[in-house]
Amino acid sequence: MTKNHLVYALWLTGLFGFANSHDLRGSEIRKSHPPFDWSVNQQQASQAEWILNELTDWRKTRPRGPLKALRVVYFHPSDRPPLKNHLERWNGIMGDMQDFYRSEMERLGYGKVTLTLEKEEGKLKMHQVRGKSKDDGSYTYKSGGKIREEVFASLKEKGIDPNLETILIVCGLSKTEGKKVTIYSPYYGMGANHQRGICFTADMEWLSVEGLKPDPSKTILQVKEHRGYEPFSLGRFNTVYLGGAIHELGHGLSLPHNLATKREALRGTALMGAGNYTYRKEWRKEGKGSFLTHASAVRLLAHPLFGGTVHGSAIANEVDYLDLNATQGNDSIQIRGRIRSSTPILAMIAYNDRENKGQRGYGVNKDYDATTWTSVVSPENEFRIRIGELREGNHEIRLVSVHADGSTTTKRLHYSRNEGNTDLRKMRRQIDNVIAKPPSP
Repeated sequence: MTKNHLVYALWLTGLFGFANSHDLRGSEIRKSHPPFDWSVNQQQASQAEWILNELTDWRKTRPRGPLKALRVVYFHPSDRPPLKNHLERWNGIMGDMQDFYRSEMERLGYGKVTLTLEKEEGKLKMHQVRGKSKDDGSYTYKSGGKIREEVFASLKEKGIDPNLETILIVCGLSKTEGKKVTIYSPYYGMGANHQRGICFTADMEWLSVEGLKPDPSKTILQVKEHRGYEPFSLGRFNTVYLGGAIHELGHGLSLPHNLATKREALRGTALMGAGNYTYRKEWRKEGKGSFLTHASAVRLLAHPLFGGTVHGSAIANEVDYLDLNATQGNDSIQIRGRIRSSTPILAMIAYNDRENKGQRGYGVNKDYDATTWTSVVSPENEFRIRIGELREGNHEIRLVSVHADGSTTTKRLHYSRNEGNTDLRKMRRQIDNVIAKPPSP
């Protein structure tokens, strides 16, 4: 055997030994599972059953870590107290968000799993942070970085490392004069992964879970945020701003934007699409409300805040694509591959993101129209994704592996479509750079 052949043989031994070790670790438990069948596991319900079994099996092999819960912070300027009834209102608001997640996860086949909240005497614990500046224009919509620094300093004084937490910052940066509401709070996320995340939302005195329900008084508010004052019914006001809060929390939990497929849209609007404008509308019989796509649910299922504890480690996953190919189908793209990872992969997600007119590039705030398509990973570490509803123009497919510890990895592939013809040439060149190569001799 030549030196080159020896190096390649050793690489293959390590490669397939790695993949097989994953199978061996769960082999005793997997015997009780139904045999794997691709014709069955293309359906969402079957995917959920397989994914949940895989996650449950893996967690049985891991030591249970400390409690992992969302940290909720209430921030207010130095010369103003928190807004009226803030603790009572946000205890109800966060409880309703838990209910939403729980019902959606159960609908998708994952059981009554939901977000873990930090509690104190049975109620939501809010870490109150008094800002260093007054309410004199020092804090605005663009003050996320400044507020973040002040909140982090306060949490560190309590012995909490904010860089290892997922934090929702509720800002008491609004003024209410009767039915006139002025809002000048940050309202966005600032980056997240499975170990940490930060997002902002605003508090207003008219915000409450009760405000999402039918309003016999027909209250009309005048609300100013980025433009002039606009009329809002009490229900619409709470839908938009509580919907905005749970949408931004989604970003804090590392969820990107996505658009419902035509089939999914029969249920309403995807929460991580424009679902912040439809949250709980069905309570008032004003149309369909918001829902979780399967792609969002899979990512949440593995997130430590939905498991209630940390099962993985801080060490980054090692991921290799052993095989990957893309073919055209009937108004679809088929992506198949084989992948290995140091932490088991629960599912693969393809975000199919179109480049819109006037748009340059893809990603944050340019991805609202990204439809999502999922696949399980077989015992042989294979996946098969069918991407449908193809549209004209340039596209980026973000191929995401979702791991049992809540982490994700992403590969980006590109294609174009013109007058019904799909061009995969660029994607195939990119695939050549994705597939794991043997080491040089």
